[in-house]
Amino acid sequence: MITIDQLEILLRTVPQYFLFGGLSMYIFGWIDRKAIYLNIAEIVLLIPGVLALIILLSGMIPAPNAPGLVQEHVEMVIKILTFLSVNGLLAATSLLARLLFKKNWKVLPFIVFAFSIYIFFVSTKMSKVKFELNYPAPVEQNLSETN
Repeated sequence: MITIDQLEILLRTVPQYFLFGGLSMYIFGWIDRKAIYLNIAEIVLLIPGVLALIILLSGMIPAPNAPGLVQEHVEMVIKILTFLSVNGLLAATSLLARLLFKKNWKVLPFIVFAFSIYIFFVSTKMSKVKFELNYPAPVEQNLSETN
């Protein structure tokens, strides 16, 4: 099982690459005026969203007030995962709306773009949180019961 420390380190790097790639594809698609790049950008942004949703729903994240964990770290991890999940849902909605309805749904890609920029800076802020390792709570054994 992955620890909260490993998950926090992964969230500092991997989603930022996906966000940067998706944002770059959005900008390239708007400059080049080709919808294929917008589709690629939304698929790139959908990947960390789905993975974040799987992590949130799988129960791998402990409660923020669990003993031995730094509450600020767990809350930040949950916040980033929630933002990535919502961004993935927005990207999927934008992609499906443009593919199925064949209309110029220009508002949805702008919303996804703006929210992705917000997530990028929030996840960058997570890098500034003082990193302290989370230690499991010490288990107290009653020595009189073992004898």
